[in-house]
Amino acid sequence: MKKILASLLILICTPFASFAQSSDIVVSGEWARPILIAGRPGSAYSHIENTGSEDDKLVMVTSSVSPRLEIHEHTMTDGVMKMGKVDGIVVPAGGSVDLKPGGYHIMIFDSIKKYATGEEIDLKLTFEKSGVIEKTVTVFSKSPN
Repeated sequence: MKKILASLLILICTPFASFAQSSDIVVSGEWARPILIAGRPGSAYSHIENTGSEDDKLVMVTSSVSPRLEIHEHTMTDGVMKMGKVDGIVVPAGGSVDLKPGGYHIMIFDSIKKYATGEEIDLKLTFEKSGVIEKTVTVFSKSPN
């Protein structure tokens, strides 16, 4: 009887567990610039779309290629382009955000190894509501789009 109840409970709860892990965030078009000397900074880019009805926020990015990744933004201040760390990027409900050169992007500092065009690196993007999305990112010398 206990086995039957346990099996029934698993069958009932499985759809809810799957639903809880679904995400309204879609990350696509991801790419990174090469790092030709280990330890030098690099950058990564992507398109982030929110298909949900609530805003979400990219709050952290991690990778096995570096102990330190930061979310950055380029801004124009008094005619001078500046780059700085931001605490996250809001992805509006039903909208999208592009991480691209000259705008929002992911900075890769203190890289453990070098990587060249055609290689791949891993990224784990953490969102406030959607949790962690893991991506394999191809390295290009310039935007593939």
